[in-house]
Amino acid sequence: MKKLLSLATLSIMALNMPVSAQNKSTVNAGQDREIVKDNTRQISFHGINTGEAGGLRNPERGLRLEVALNVDAPYYNTWNPEENFPEITTRLEQEVLKYESDSITLVQTYFYLTDIAGKPLEQRHFDAMQVFLDKLRSLGMKAVLRFAYETDKKERVESGPTKEDILLHVKQLKSFLEANKDVISVLQAGLIGAWGEWHSSFHGLEKSDETKCSILSAVCDITPQGRFLQVRVPSFKNLLKDDTARYKKIAFHDDMIVIKPHGSDGRMSEGTPHYNQIVRESPYLPVDGELPWGRWIAYYKDSWLIDGNEAARRFFMQHFTSLSATHNYKEGGADDKFSMIYWQETPIDEDFLKENKMPVPDAYFRKKDGTKTARTQFDYIRDHLGYRIELQQLKTNPVWKRGNANQIDLSLINRGFSTLYNEHPVYLVLTDATGKVCHKTLTATNVNDWQPYNPLDTVHKTPLVHQITAQTVLPDTLPAGTYRLGLWIPDGSETLMYNPKYAIRCANSDTEWTINDEGYGINNLITIDYQLK
Repeated sequence: MKKLLSLATLSIMALNMPVSAQNKSTVNAGQDREIVKDNTRQISFHGINTGEAGGLRNPERGLRLEVALNVDAPYYNTWNPEENFPEITTRLEQEVLKYESDSITLVQTYFYLTDIAGKPLEQRHFDAMQVFLDKLRSLGMKAVLRFAYETDKKERVESGPTKEDILLHVKQLKSFLEANKDVISVLQAGLIGAWGEWHSSFHGLEKSDETKCSILSAVCDITPQGRFLQVRVPSFKNLLKDDTARYKKIAFHDDMIVIKPHGSDGRMSEGTPHYNQIVRESPYLPVDGELPWGRWIAYYKDSWLIDGNEAARRFFMQHFTSLSATHNYKEGGADDKFSMIYWQETPIDEDFLKENKMPVPDAYFRKKDGTKTARTQFDYIRDHLGYRIELQQLKTNPVWKRGNANQIDLSLINRGFSTLYNEHPVYLVLTDATGKVCHKTLTATNVNDWQPYNPLDTVHKTPLVHQITAQTVLPDTLPAGTYRLGLWIPDGSETLMYNPKYAIRCANSDTEWTINDEGYGINNLITIDYQLK
């Protein structure tokens, strides 16, 4: 388990950066939300009101897409080989456009190796996968990545891989995954059985614990450093319970969220050992999932209509980071509406949230004029999957002076269901009137420690207030004047750091979000008066 951290010590160093006035939320310069007390300037921040920013787009969290690519025939529809596409990424681009209004930054990416079983991967296969991942980069998205072979259950496929086939390909994939670590949010075990879900395989691989252990261990070993590996049910993870290093790397994805007990739910309904294990371990692991296909309602009637309140509670209890928007939402092909459409029409019960100690952000149920308003179940789930960073208060000197240790204390609450994962360095930046950043620092803050509440606090679930502090001594070369202090949380990779689509935006109505030509996405906080003496 990771040690909780709610206090980080920060310092400041130099950099230059112009800022444009793009993508601004409602701005308040701070005059009507600040006081000066005991020679300290105190500025309060407020959460996003209804109608402001809608679904906040942030990396590595929230609703996700699902797109499959047959690596051996990348221009053909994986599910309908008679249909061909003009480009390898055509299907991806279609799905991105379809869900454009849903603030999506993740794509569950299936790379099917169906026709390559028994043969080594060739360079053309790697080239096809690279084209797809490069497209994700250009879109500002990341992959929830899964490799698989069998596109249906054993009785409906003509062949499948052997254990040896899988291990051959796993060995080949290691360097490819490491080279594309920046655009991989999480890896899923996949490989075995129908859709890589570890059941119904052509050769019955899932029936052998030895086979599953061998494959899971091998996939653990090719998972890039700093990334987690997800399995569908805890019993698969428990195969490696005596292998501490690998065990800690393994997280979960629930591919059949029906809330009520069902024979196909992997024995993961509330109260089961599987459910309870995920509740215990999920504060420290990214958790993904999906509802069943909505079109199955034609066969199962109302059993596939998932209650929005109970779904939100499940996602909160198990700290879900992401959820498929491809399932039970905009599928088409059925007479009735799907679960997520009902969620969009049904208000979330604020009393239900409070009774279950679920996050209720500042101003979330208020209009701009302060009057009460409803939010839907869909809004609430979309907005709270993963993290939701809400700044609380900033304290600093009324005037900054050369040679002084100018104090900064910034507090925040994570109102999401989970903490953050992967690398996201935290910078404080100082910009001048022209938008140029004349000062920045890489702080000691670890965003992976921004838990919504202490995982040991299973009764009250009191939101944790995290503190970022700095004592800033500005250089002699910095002229006196008025500057803006901002918070910049980019991606940690060199390739994506200066792509603002991967920068984290805070859920506040009184900060200004700006993007510049060099690729910074900054949460602007306040103006600073800097004097030489």
